[in-house]
This record gives sequence, structure tokens and C-alpha cells, in this order.
Amino acid sequence: MRTDPYGLRLDRRPELIPEVVRRIPPRGDDSLVIYDADGTLWVNDVADDFTLWMMDQGELSRDNWRTYQRIYADDHPTGCRYLLTFYAGMTLEHLGARIDDYWLRQANRAWIWEVVESLYDLAAKGYPIWVVSGTPTDFLLPLQRMLPVERVVGMDFELDGEGRITGKHAGISCAGEGKAEKLISLVGQRPIRFACGNGSLDGPMMKLADFAWSVYPNPEFAEYSRAQGWPILPRPPDFVEEEKFTI
Repeated sequence: MRTDPYGLRLDRRPELIPEVVRRIPPRGDDSLVIYDADGTLWVNDVADDFTLWMMDQGELSRDNWRTYQRIYADDHPTGCRYLLTFYAGMTLEHLGARIDDYWLRQANRAWIWEVVESLYDLAAKGYPIWVVSGTPTDFLLPLQRMLPVERVVGMDFELDGEGRITGKHAGISCAGEGKAEKLISLVGQRPIRFACGNGSLDGPMMKLADFAWSVYPNPEFAEYSRAQGWPILPRPPDFVEEEKFTI
């Protein structure tokens, strides 16, 4: 299998495209499609993996990591916001350089190939691809170089008067209901033709789309997806739950 520096296949596998995506016609209006990132385009979580890597590099303190895990377990959107506190005092310029280094040299993404192939297919049909995630936006900006992604919408860092991260979020909190709220604030009345996600944080934004696809959902979100009539890509037998869900 030929891959690029990010582990993405260079050869297309159209047989992996799900029927729900095959049914979507070529774009004929101003509609777009949206994808979640962590747990949807790949297994596991870039927000966690990058933060732990930054701790290994001595750039961040580990002191509150277990606190973050407990907060996330109790309230996912609050946990997404709490992760921003680890980066307080850092500049976006420095953070961006470390993110680029991580994606090129450290990240070991387990891409979910059915999802990746669906993204390429919809891009070929003319749809702008947006990635909407509870992960900090800056962590995912390299996707615009790696895949045909037009825009990344995530949790935005608030900056102080000197351009340093405060540890708080700016604008709408992009998690749970906030994902749908932030997306609507940006697209207005533009049709959302397709949405793809993997968990409860994605449900509200997936309901905005004409077609939706549930990827590797846990049992609770699988039941919710079936109730919505969304097709499901089930978890493989060797699937391993994210660490923050197993504390």
C-alpha cells in the first residue's frame, strides 16, 4: 500500500465508499458536507495524543491530566474546553510549529478508510468539505494540506492582548449542541448535504444534514443513530476505546 507522509493512501479504494454516500448526487447548489475528526476520520483523539506528546516534550505540565479525564468523563463539552487550559501562555506561532512537527513526524493516525474514501468521493462530486470538531481548531489545520478540506471549525483559543493563549475558548464552544450552533453561525441557510460523526457530541450537527452516517459509535450512540435512521459503520472486533473513556 502506497502512502503519503501522513499515512494516507495514494491509491483510491472506491469499493469502500458506503451506499449512503454513493446515493448523494454531484453538487448542484451551494451545499457543503461536514465531517467530525477524532473517532471519525481516524481512531482515537488528536487533542489527547498531541497534548500527551507535548507533555513528553516537556512543553506542558502533566499536573491536571487526570482532572481533565474526570471532567471529560462527566461532561464531554466541558472537558473539550478544559483541555485549552493546558496551553495557557503559549503563542499560536509556537503552537503551530509544534503541531506541524507532530503531524509530520510523531502522529500515527489509524485512518478509518471507509470515511476517508467517502470524503474523497464527495470532494470529487464538487462538495466543499468542512471538518467540525471539539478539538482545538489549530490542532487540525494541517488537514487542509493533507485532504481536500476547505475549512476546519473547532474550539478556538482566546488570546490576550499580547497574543498569548489565555486557556479559555473564544466564540461559540464547538462541542455538543455548540457544534450545531457554531456551524449554523457560519453557514447560515446553506444546505448541509451530508454529515459524518461518531458520538453524542456530533448528534446535533448530524441532524442538520440531509444524509448522515454514524461511524464506530458506542452502544448508546448506535441506538440513537438507529432511531434517527442513520446507517452505521460498526466498530471492528479489535477496536480499542479511547483512554479517557476507561479511567
